[in-house]
Amino acid sequence: MTSPLTRTALLTLVAAALWAALTLAGRPPTTQSDPGSRSAVAALTSGSVPRAAAALPAGFAADVGYTPVVEDGRLVNPTGSCSSPVPLPAEFEGPCRQHDLGYDLLRHAAHVDGALPPGSRQALDAQLTRSAVASCAAREGISRTWCTSWAHIAGFFVRANSVRQHDVAPLPEDAASTAAMASGAVALVGTGGLLSLGVARLRRLLAKRVESLPRVSGAASVAVGLLLSLSPAHLPHGPLLQGALTAVLVGGCVTLTRLLRPAVPRLVGRARSVGLLVVAVGSAGTVAWAQGALSARRAGVGLPGTDVTWWAGVGAVVVAAWLVVRSLRWGWARRRTAWRPALAVAIGSAAVLSGGPVHGAPTSPEDRVLLTPSPVGAVREYAGLREGEAATARAQRAATDLVRSGGLQRDHIVIAVPTGSGWINPNLVAGLERRFGSRVATVGMQYDDSPSWLAYLAHRDAAEEAAGEIFDAVTARVAALPADARPQVHVVGESLGATAGQAIFAGPGAARSRQVCSVLWTGTPGGHRVGLPREASVANADDPVVHASVRDLVVPPEGDRRWVPVVSAVHDAADFIGSLEVPDGSGHRYGADQAERLATC
Repeated sequence: MTSPLTRTALLTLVAAALWAALTLAGRPPTTQSDPGSRSAVAALTSGSVPRAAAALPAGFAADVGYTPVVEDGRLVNPTGSCSSPVPLPAEFEGPCRQHDLGYDLLRHAAHVDGALPPGSRQALDAQLTRSAVASCAAREGISRTWCTSWAHIAGFFVRANSVRQHDVAPLPEDAASTAAMASGAVALVGTGGLLSLGVARLRRLLAKRVESLPRVSGAASVAVGLLLSLSPAHLPHGPLLQGALTAVLVGGCVTLTRLLRPAVPRLVGRARSVGLLVVAVGSAGTVAWAQGALSARRAGVGLPGTDVTWWAGVGAVVVAAWLVVRSLRWGWARRRTAWRPALAVAIGSAAVLSGGPVHGAPTSPEDRVLLTPSPVGAVREYAGLREGEAATARAQRAATDLVRSGGLQRDHIVIAVPTGSGWINPNLVAGLERRFGSRVATVGMQYDDSPSWLAYLAHRDAAEEAAGEIFDAVTARVAALPADARPQVHVVGESLGATAGQAIFAGPGAARSRQVCSVLWTGTPGGHRVGLPREASVANADDPVVHASVRDLVVPPEGDRRWVPVVSAVHDAADFIGSLEVPDGSGHRYGADQAERLATC
């Protein structure tokens, strides 16, 4: 005889299968939608009453039997209401009437020339939730929280119904749709029963095997590490970087807990079961909260929100890190015999990786923007590295090429100091040429071909020397011109280029400031400046290269940046790694608008 749990599972499975079959069978065919109704829905969800009223399709009022009116700044169905089985706050009447008007537009489109695409109904449902939340603003305290909660609850059930109807026009239900709804309800109730029976069965199993479960302190340390890693940092991370960050913080919390464990009493019996359950619920709540928080943070910089694929990637990295640690511990315990297979793996990996990209291979035109012609006729000159050529000779070559191409006859000469790899931001060049047109000449000189961070740590002197050399070479050509024919000279630099550019005017080079019109530093490490009269600095608020510091380990940063000792420094390190994996205007990426900050004389 089968158990209640088995019978409930079979019933739920049958109901779910029936619901899926009826739902798929009831999916409406794709049709050509009515462009007038589609435009009207877009106007209605834009929030502009005049635009929405003007966009109503001809024949709409005759089709639905009423003329929309304006109420409280909304275009609404005057006879609409909140069709809810439970009483809702009175403030929701306006949003509900507006939503009813939107649904009537969907029905009108289906009557005229085919159902609108799913995005139209989705936009109307989202507008209902936003408007309902906004209508609660006049309330205060608990009353406002209660009202806002009901707005989200109502919005959830409206969306659930729309998904059930495939996000098309809400037309009368047919027999197949009613059967699908009934089977879905049975599946939902069955799922609840399965959870109840499953929890009861789990509790009985836990009562027998609770001693084989992890200690509460260890589980709690994992949950705390998860919370700390998922707390939104200054920059959003991809799944690989987020997974590595989670693995580091969870591992750190577990290690710290093990060090402190002798001072923590062990929970046993029922207390252990309850403790583990609390930790599990807390971890699930953390993930649920992080889903919204991380998606909002990503949307703020123009990235798509987190989805199942993103979370799967995070989980895969965490599991891989755990396996690596376990393998290393296993290998260390057997180090006398494990070195041979480890050596074989290392040799094999080296053979595979040797077929990858070679450092220093030719780069794309975007990486050497000054080597490509200007679309507006501006002058671009760039002196790349040559075997055996000293920095002084390279600077003279760049200045000579600038003279030959007519750069001294332009109104502005911009000396662009590149990053360690020789990269100059194409957005900067595009912004300068958008602002000055053909009246600008941009010149740059490569001083290294290594990553910028490596050049910053190991070759900063070479970068600073090269910046001074090209500045002197160019300004010497300018000084040879008559005073009334000299162009304005500017210096710009981004990242390490900003640091090297500032060195032009430091110490013995202070006199050079009389030869320059203005300077512009973008994403300067540490946010440093020189103090020149016409000096501009551009820094994104979430750029870790500018704002992060080793002091963040133990000292709170200035301003309103969130800070937790040590943890914030770990997040800063992750931000450094992912500072370029974001759109322009965020992190260490800067767009063409930076050129507008360059002062003129």
